[in-house]
Amino acid sequence: MTRPLRTAGGAAVALVALALCVVAAGCAGGNAATTSTPASKPQLPHRRAFSTFRIALDNGLDSLDPGLSYTTEGWGVLWNVYLPLLGYRHVSGTAGATLIPYLARSLPRISPDGRTYSLVLRRGLRYSNGRPVRASDFRFAIERDYQLGSPGSSFFDGIVGATDFANNPDGHIRGIVTDDRTGSIVVHLTRPQADFSYVLATIFAAPVPPTTPLKDQSQTPIPSTGPYQIQSYAPSRRIVETRNPHFSTRRLAGAVPPGNPDTVVWDLVASDLDAYQRVVRNEDDWLGYHPIPPAKLDAARRNHGRRLRIFTPANTYYFFMNTRVAPFDDVRVRRAVNYALDRNRLVGIFGGLATPTENILPPGDLGYRPHTLYPYDPEKAKRLVARSGKAGAAVTVWSDDLAPDAKAAQYLVGVLNDLGFRASRHVVTSTAYLATLAGRKTRAQVGIADWYQDFPHPLDSFGTLLRGDAIGTPANQDYAAFDDKGVDSRIAALERQPHLTAKVAAGWAALDRRVMELAPWAPFLNRRQTDFFSTRVDLSCYVNHVVYEFDYGTICIKQ
Repeated sequence: MTRPLRTAGGAAVALVALALCVVAAGCAGGNAATTSTPASKPQLPHRRAFSTFRIALDNGLDSLDPGLSYTTEGWGVLWNVYLPLLGYRHVSGTAGATLIPYLARSLPRISPDGRTYSLVLRRGLRYSNGRPVRASDFRFAIERDYQLGSPGSSFFDGIVGATDFANNPDGHIRGIVTDDRTGSIVVHLTRPQADFSYVLATIFAAPVPPTTPLKDQSQTPIPSTGPYQIQSYAPSRRIVETRNPHFSTRRLAGAVPPGNPDTVVWDLVASDLDAYQRVVRNEDDWLGYHPIPPAKLDAARRNHGRRLRIFTPANTYYFFMNTRVAPFDDVRVRRAVNYALDRNRLVGIFGGLATPTENILPPGDLGYRPHTLYPYDPEKAKRLVARSGKAGAAVTVWSDDLAPDAKAAQYLVGVLNDLGFRASRHVVTSTAYLATLAGRKTRAQVGIADWYQDFPHPLDSFGTLLRGDAIGTPANQDYAAFDDKGVDSRIAALERQPHLTAKVAAGWAALDRRVMELAPWAPFLNRRQTDFFSTRVDLSCYVNHVVYEFDYGTICIKQ
């Protein structure tokens, strides 16, 4: 995914932070692998109910329909509204990547061949309108995703019969077998898929009533299963959430907290500056996904430091290099670019809210192990280019028109010229950029891209961005046209492991290093984000989740 839109691919957008650095609070969690085994009893945040929490939401909201929403903003609004069969602990740090059962009684029972997932729905669950939640509602939700043309439907392509249903939505997806009497849900896959438990934890997999229309329901909200329901939505003005009268923490065995605010009001504010000033004046309580305007950041740190938190979503910004197009068809040239990048300078181009990297996976990812294959060494880079015999080649650097991306691309133009190439820049509007890169005829030599994970599993990155079988498909995001049989074989082997144990995570880490030895990318930074709050917020309750970022349901107000 890119931010704010999560781009659909073979598994495309979480999302989001696995290592959280909080101002005046240090960094939460470590890099130990997190498996899908839940704690014996979830430790929920403190219950401190209060009346209303107000949020200044930016304009990145795409939809309030769980089958269509695919932005950071949309998922942030909905994650306490629509519950999937599985979900995550409501805590900060790597512990938040732990899968736990939500609407299902337990984690799935996975067959020895990794192709069958069996779950049972909890008893007594009801939607916010009082209608019982049934096992077949899960199947309906997945089928509805395909009928809607959901950006998340590709997550489920591995289910037996799913692609047939997508082409001819008649009957049911034969690989999903449900029994409403027992609550049984059995999913059959065409092949093992290591991240499928995480797919079951996406909002796209949240059951919805079978009477739900096959069109966007943003303005006629679907009945909810979570602690909140959407009471009203006035586009460009306001979203109001209230408590779900049929939500029961007892029915969910305490897996999901009941929420502290009775009402959550999302004020839709287009301007970053206006939103920031509203929070400074305590008109809103949280700067909802707006960045603090760069001109205000130093003042915010100096005057309102106690109200500010800085965190790192699970993201990687990188320059891709087309391995099928000269001069980047030579690994020596690709390695030269990596050696020639001053990553600290690129951090400065992005306003300093970033940390340098040369890894594929972001910090905090369960397979992340930092490596330093390419310390800044422009002279070594020039020697590699000389040995390649490619000096003097014309190179076009692609970028979108967003300010930091365009400036970073211009920096790369200068680096390439210093290495002896004849470099220039080609700019495409941000709304068309990724689709243009994915086009079969584009064959961009080199350019800037970014990736925000959909969920905390390494396959979400490697399977989407660096596997050769994606090249030439409509959902292609392998902009480097990287197709290495050894890497593909290793991805396939790791994909057969249904549990992300420490040993499996180490395998992903080794793959990260191997890919960077082949250097189809020059990763350069992990971007950081800010959360800013009103003076009435008690940040001892602050939770920034690995997938959904700030948890508005668990926040507290000063007494």
